Amino acid sequence: MGREQIIETYIQRLLAWEEPLTADKLSALAEEVGLSSEDVAAVQQKAQDHLERGRNYLDFDCLDEAITELTQATALDPLNFESLQTLTYAYDQRYGKHKHIEDKQQAIALAKRCLELNPSNEDAVMLISALEHEVSGRQRLLWFGLAGLLLLGGSKFTVDTIVKRSEIRQLTQDAVLEVTPGQPPSQTPGTGTKIDIPINFDQPGVVIEPRLSRLDNYTDSSYYTLQGVVLNDSDQEIDSLQLQIEYLNKDGVAIATDSTDAIAENDATVRPGDSHAFDLIQKITPELTDVRLNLTTIDEVPAPPNYAQAPPIDYTWSFQQPTQVKFALATRSENFNLYDLTDSAFFDAEWSVTNTGDSAIRKLKLQASFYNTNGELILNQDILAVYGSDAPMLPGEVRPVRVIKSIEQDYARYEVTVLEAE
Repeated sequence: MGREQIIETYIQRLLAWEEPLTADKLSALAEEVGLSSEDVAAVQQKAQDHLERGRNYLDFDCLDEAITELTQATALDPLNFESLQTLTYAYDQRYGKHKHIEDKQQAIALAKRCLELNPSNEDAVMLISALEHEVSGRQRLLWFGLAGLLLLGGSKFTVDTIVKRSEIRQLTQDAVLEVTPGQPPSQTPGTGTKIDIPINFDQPGVVIEPRLSRLDNYTDSSYYTLQGVVLNDSDQEIDSLQLQIEYLNKDGVAIATDSTDAIAENDATVRPGDSHAFDLIQKITPELTDVRLNLTTIDEVPAPPNYAQAPPIDYTWSFQQPTQVKFALATRSENFNLYDLTDSAFFDAEWSVTNTGDSAIRKLKLQASFYNTNGELILNQDILAVYGSDAPMLPGEVRPVRVIKSIEQDYARYEVTVLEAE
């Protein structure tokens, strides 16, 4: 049997295999058909080619074609976590688009397979939780963490794009030019100018406060930055909220458009009276004069007439408490769910942070330490209640925070420590 025929036999055996393959089974199969290490590498390269084509299809939202390519990739290299995770993402996206129950079931099954390969993978746990406990009408938008994976894997990233949180800090850290103290910002577009940009948004029950809306003009580029806060002024609980963004020139003509999740579906539920921070940065032309926000999707359910009092969460400080920082922490819901395929489980909670002081909170980083039944530390989880790129949290403001973590089954309790606050 020639080399090409040996490889083809191996590939056909892989494609026909119905049960999940382990490393031992894969090695035994390769040995059985007489495959050398070089032959295995050739098959893996073939799988990589399918993966790259699948990514390219995802770039252009060609989900059917992407799933076909990614299915081949995972069949040829079944222990490649990246291929499996990307295929899971593709099914999740197609379910969000067409709502076919088969895609939902396939996304859950693939996410569980991801957990078998990597039991500590939190993205898979969160996806399973979101799909199995799905609220009617809620759209699946993005599997947590996969955007970065796809970008790093070769997705095409356009220049005029919205970037969030950590990317904002990275993009602006070296670019931001400080205004001389006491000198007002210039209102004429030019090098080094900072211009406040008005925001237009009108939606009953939802208020968006632009606590920073600014155009920064540099020598060879201009960037628009928004630090916004969604205020729920309705009698509904908001699960997710998407906005279309129109960047307008002085004639009211859109020079660019984009969209963003002001409240993503993996965020905590925003109750009446709550606020939720979101941010973005956009490369734009210096002709920008106004920004118009249009609500495109909102997933909401009627809020109950009254809420049970949320139990307070005690916390300690890892440093001397700043005199101007005061806040209350409470738990609105906590769930601890066992996962039957592995010895893992996941902790899924929604907390609320209330600024009880007289000063704005610009940063609040917490740490939850999880302990088992023997009092031994299992793990630490950092929780960014107020990000460095978020709009400051004003006195009296209430922001919900979601905490979800893959954890061992013998989890018993947690403790919260303040790591950073200002």
